[in-house]
Amino acid sequence: MFSNQAAIFDRLIDEGMTPTQVGILKSIFCNAESTLEHKGVVGFQSTVTGVDFQAAKWARCVQNWDYDTNPPSKGGGVAYVYAQKCDNPNGINAGGERKKIYLPVTSGQDPNVVSGDIIMFFTADDGSALAPGYGDNRIGSIIMNTQGDYGIKGYGLCNGTANASGSSRGSGSGANLAGSFPRCWSSPSDNKTTGGSAASNLTIEGTFTANDIGNHSHTLNETTIGTGSESTVDVITSTPTGDSGVDLGTISVTFTGASGSGSPTAATIPPYTYVAFLERLDNSRSGLGA
Repeated sequence: MFSNQAAIFDRLIDEGMTPTQVGILKSIFCNAESTLEHKGVVGFQSTVTGVDFQAAKWARCVQNWDYDTNPPSKGGGVAYVYAQKCDNPNGINAGGERKKIYLPVTSGQDPNVVSGDIIMFFTADDGSALAPGYGDNRIGSIIMNTQGDYGIKGYGLCNGTANASGSSRGSGSGANLAGSFPRCWSSPSDNKTTGGSAASNLTIEGTFTANDIGNHSHTLNETTIGTGSESTVDVITSTPTGDSGVDLGTISVTFTGASGSGSPTAATIPPYTYVAFLERLDNSRSGLGA
């Protein structure tokens, strides 16, 4: 408890206490292994040194998070937000001076704090306010969501509008994934380019071999085919001899599409389930509060 101030108790000898009595007090109050228990409020009039402890405070943000140069995940400095102190996480009695609260995040993250959010912060030794723990995906990250809505805080639906540059939720890439699958590029220059089709002409590759299809024949009893003005055709009336099959090498194969001509079409989309693709937006520098 007071192990570093043991000499102070020696002053009690000057006031008439015996050295034995002072020694007993030292053994009680200067024992570093003793446990101090106190019921009630302890007030400190000066700085408490030793173990660092402090109570967290609450504040309501009056604007979206911001940054000085680049977002933290792109090499920028520490992001920040302006907020007003309040009494609890419900934002009760928010008011007073706007306080600049820094939002430190780990590498590869950006803060995701917007106007109206209630955040918890601490005060550093130099008096600055810090609110760690509010990091999120890097700006431009894309996640999937099954809630069927148009986005969550800091994110916009990848439909080319909600995630467009300068949208109401913040600046995004404008990539439109409506009805599309994401595909990893092979070169950064391919970023955000599109391709493919929901249906296309079907190309069949390969070679027909000139093999015969069996020895297949029909024998007719009639000697001619055709009546009236039609021409007559001689037919075989006895069992044919030799190979009377079909030589595929002389056959022309034509595919008929849905319209009755041309190449056939086929759906190129495998079985799927609809989900929302959401892009992490730059939601800073917008949505300023009063």
